[in-house]
Amino acid sequence: MAPRLLVTALTVSLLLVPIAIVLHSKASTVIETDPLLEAPFEDDASISLLQTSATKQLSVASAQISTPHTSLHTTLADAGINIAAAFAEYTAMTLFVTIGCGSAMGLANKEGSAWVLQVALTFGIAITVLAYSIGHISGGQINCAVTFALAINGSLGWGQACVNLVFQLAGSVTGALILSVIYPAEKDLTGNLGSNGVGDGWSKFGALVGEAVGTFVLCFTVLNTAIDVATVANRQIACLAIGLSVFLAHSVLIPIDGCSINPTRSFGPALVSSMRGLKGAKSTFADMWIFWVGPLTGAALAVAVYKALN
Repeated sequence: MAPRLLVTALTVSLLLVPIAIVLHSKASTVIETDPLLEAPFEDDASISLLQTSATKQLSVASAQISTPHTSLHTTLADAGINIAAAFAEYTAMTLFVTIGCGSAMGLANKEGSAWVLQVALTFGIAITVLAYSIGHISGGQINCAVTFALAINGSLGWGQACVNLVFQLAGSVTGALILSVIYPAEKDLTGNLGSNGVGDGWSKFGALVGEAVGTFVLCFTVLNTAIDVATVANRQIACLAIGLSVFLAHSVLIPIDGCSINPTRSFGPALVSSMRGLKGAKSTFADMWIFWVGPLTGAALAVAVYKALN
């Protein structure tokens, strides 16, 4: 019982720390102003999901200009950091890991390939639902590779991107801790909380290329459906297209390495399963570099191709 109580305590602590930060800063800091926010638009409909979120937050902050601020709030505001947006990323990442990895833990490696389809659909639908849920707050990145792509593209400030990364990592760990409480070790069919790892018979280089290609598809979809002003007419279904791109990548990569295309999603389950000493966790960090280098490379390539086409 002691280990279980410890895990529960850690889970509660990770949940409370971001909440405390948000409450302390009054959740009204603004993100840094970038050229995209200052660019002239003919109407509100031409603004991307990310920019709509930023514009709304700037308006709220302006309305509260007379409100006394704590020193932390002032420091964050001066740095152009929106803690509300980062906390939205934390919440969504927690739910994403809990739902996606939880699905894999209950179905992985069963006879036949139906489980691959179900897990791929779960990850894709989870991204769709969560992106719609927090898109108006943070842009619905839920993936540091997407955050990286947006920062390179100039659609997101680097300061906000770094804070989002920290909160995304915390959310991934929280989600993994929650799963460790929900699932007894003997019921986890992945053996390691759904951690990623190159499967037997597959090469590390092949998995690296697969992760880069899968992330390229995701980030290229994000840039063209949620960011580009030329696709404003289809903006309301952007999250659906993004979720489908995640489904497609998982359909290909699950048999190879469990499919990451999301370094933050891979980090939490690997860390927690290693800390718990799970039987299937011995190599969780051995392949971790693949799930960072591959996705970040794919994200950078997506931005390069996107800019070349535009």
